[in-house]
Amino acid sequence: MLILKRDTWSEIFYALDKNKVRTALTIIGVVWGMLLFVFLLGLVNGLRNGFDRDLKGNSTNSLFVWTQQTSMPYEGFGRGRTFSLKTEDVDAVKNRFEHVNMVVPRNRQSATIVHGTAYSNYSIYGDYPEQNKMFVKKVIHGRFINDDDFKNESKVVVIGDGVIEDIYKKGDQVIGSLLRINNIAFTVVGIYEGQPNGFEGNQSVFMPFTTFQKLFNQGNNVGFMAINIKDEYDIKQAEEQIIQFLKTRHKVHPDDTQALGSFNLGAMFAKLFNFMKGLEFLTVAVGFLTLLAGVIAVSSILLISVKERTKEFGIRRALGAKPSQIIGQILLESAVITFFSGLIGIIVGTLILASINNYIENQPDSNVPVVNSSVDIYVLSGAFLLVLVMAVLAGLIPAMRAISIKPIDALREE
Repeated sequence: MLILKRDTWSEIFYALDKNKVRTALTIIGVVWGMLLFVFLLGLVNGLRNGFDRDLKGNSTNSLFVWTQQTSMPYEGFGRGRTFSLKTEDVDAVKNRFEHVNMVVPRNRQSATIVHGTAYSNYSIYGDYPEQNKMFVKKVIHGRFINDDDFKNESKVVVIGDGVIEDIYKKGDQVIGSLLRINNIAFTVVGIYEGQPNGFEGNQSVFMPFTTFQKLFNQGNNVGFMAINIKDEYDIKQAEEQIIQFLKTRHKVHPDDTQALGSFNLGAMFAKLFNFMKGLEFLTVAVGFLTLLAGVIAVSSILLISVKERTKEFGIRRALGAKPSQIIGQILLESAVITFFSGLIGIIVGTLILASINNYIENQPDSNVPVVNSSVDIYVLSGAFLLVLVMAVLAGLIPAMRAISIKPIDALREE
């Protein structure tokens, strides 16, 4: 076989070495294409991993509903009326819609929390235990609120690790310690680790919903409802149906768009995921076109090389070289240039991604949503193989040009 002959490789490296500048420019083109492909795709994967990390434990197919002021008079009620959601609305929504998987009421207040002589102001949430199923908090010590806490209206709280930094001394025992809220003692039963810039942050305090209602004299009022929709249903349509249902229950005009506020978490995540898919497609397209440009550059350089070596090929043909040997020689040159260039591009791109990952990991409070920027080995291997195949196919053009010249005409070439 031609590829196993030592003379073949000697001729390839001689031809490449003879035109160092041209060979170097060709290699740079392919290296840049592969490097850009690896870097861009790795960065997009890092962003995807970052979003997955930040959204881990969150029920993405969810929405929030709360009350505001009416903007239209209706059934004897004037414009500008304020009203509240009730605990009865929770069961009503769940029983009315089969596509609702879970409905969790929630209340929130700001209050001063005292521990010993230290104190500070924090957001306090009254929650059902199910809240932690929809939006899982990473409890690093102790536990979260459970059903017994809810039923018994227990005076227990779960606090964020940021609260500990504020009002506890180093070395203090946190689990089992007492905090005073509105002059009432609460026992700390859990500590969660939160993101400082997240929705609830790391300086929030959670207590049973029933306890919260009594502590802040809320009766059966609900601040807002978190509603989880089954995955097979359209969350946007579900949002509209639920809001219309609540308008009817609270005697709000059907066309009043201000009486009830809502935030569709599922729709936002859908847009985010579609954006990531589009970004990934754009990255692959840009990377592929860049690689294609590099392959075309290889073909162009080989065409020039064939033109300069016309006499050489004429002599070889006159001495009995078969056309297949000439074609094989040129295709091997194309493959060798592309193989080593692509390999260099992969190595350099991987090193850049590794440097980015190392830098981000060493930033203690980094908010960059990039985690483990990398490219799947199968995707990388497929791209590398595709470039090699394209380079070999592109090499057919100069190869066919080489054998199209008659030996006698090639020998006359000056």
